[in-house]
Amino acid sequence: MATLVGISSGSTRWKHPLERLKDEFQNWSPEIHNLFDATKPEVVKRRDLFDRPPLTKGGTSGYTTLMGDAAHPTMPNLGQGGAMAIEDAYVLGEQLDGIQHTDDILGRLQAYEKRRFLRASIAQYLSRNGSDSLVDWEKLRSTPIIGPIAMWFVNVLQPITMDYLYSADIKKNNY
Repeated sequence: MATLVGISSGSTRWKHPLERLKDEFQNWSPEIHNLFDATKPEVVKRRDLFDRPPLTKGGTSGYTTLMGDAAHPTMPNLGQGGAMAIEDAYVLGEQLDGIQHTDDILGRLQAYEKRRFLRASIAQYLSRNGSDSLVDWEKLRSTPIIGPIAMWFVNVLQPITMDYLYSADIKKNNY
């Protein structure tokens, strides 16, 4: 099965996702088109992607808290959905470790939320920004004056972004 992502909900721009693939990759090598031609249309599925801004009130209510994509959904372009869920689980485990009484749970859940809010919100922003840039990449890159400036920013900020996302020490809370 093939999955095509990135078509907005309700899009009628193409009759079928396979046709979109053929159009999007029209200038690619013939081998790619051989694969498309050998693909049965019914195995190509459309998957809409959605995210949302960070929760400003948090995701904890009583003895229930959110984590992973439920707390901070991201677009898949930076691979942060699973990474953030693992970090959430680790921090939540740390916060809940050693509880002696149920009266301590609410405070610990709120502490977990506070520890995760900034990093998860930054990951959401970077993911959304990266996704938007990918969608408009050619237009952005080829715009006179703005294009070269944008490319300079990408070249400067990309290593900083990757270092932030992939080098955090969750144990030391240094993010």
